[in-house]
Amino acid sequence: MGVIWIDSRRFAAAGATDPDFANVSLLLHMDGSNGSTTFTDSSSNALTVTANGNAQISTAQSKFGGASGLFDGNGDYLDIASDAAFGFGTGDFTIEYFIRCTASGVQIQVDTRISSFNETAPSIYSIDTDLYYYTDATNRITATGALTASTWHHIAVCKSGTSTRLFVDGTQVGSTYTDSNDYGASRPLVIGTYLSKDNFFVDGNFDEFRITNGVARYTAGFTPPTAAFPDS
Repeated sequence: MGVIWIDSRRFAAAGATDPDFANVSLLLHMDGSNGSTTFTDSSSNALTVTANGNAQISTAQSKFGGASGLFDGNGDYLDIASDAAFGFGTGDFTIEYFIRCTASGVQIQVDTRISSFNETAPSIYSIDTDLYYYTDATNRITATGALTASTWHHIAVCKSGTSTRLFVDGTQVGSTYTDSNDYGASRPLVIGTYLSKDNFFVDGNFDEFRITNGVARYTAGFTPPTAAFPDS
């Protein structure tokens, strides 16, 4: 089956604007000078992003913009305090980013849990080449063999109504999860590890990280973004 275009307005291009920019909760281009520990949120929220460990900007690898976030697998992560920007409630949302993992093992890519491992909160992680969407103490979507080491992949989790889907490079992987969860009014966000921040760190790079609250950007197969996400 060929690629399905769901809405050409939603894909970034040079000089393009995002019709859903008002719903963008977080936008990290992960650009800057080599070695910088400043990660700027380009959304209208301008949230404070704290780099921990040796998490830094690197110009050695990038998907777009000539730089990316480098995480060495040993104590590196980004931390954002609880905010309504990540309180999805029962509504639609999209979490998406580019990632290039360079090592195997368990790597927690995104976590929004507050205090409990069994909490009902979106979490995305990988084990070797397998990718998972985890919430409410269970792997809700499993994508076996979806990832390739040292390769840039576009990852997207998208909830539309009561259907949550996981996409890798524009292709849905795993089954659609019937999702009636209430994800609350406010949550923290951790990129590169999980809520305990003591294990399962990402070893690799992130680029173009975007969260859209209230909008299901992808509901079927799509062409992955071909340029950095718009700033307006």
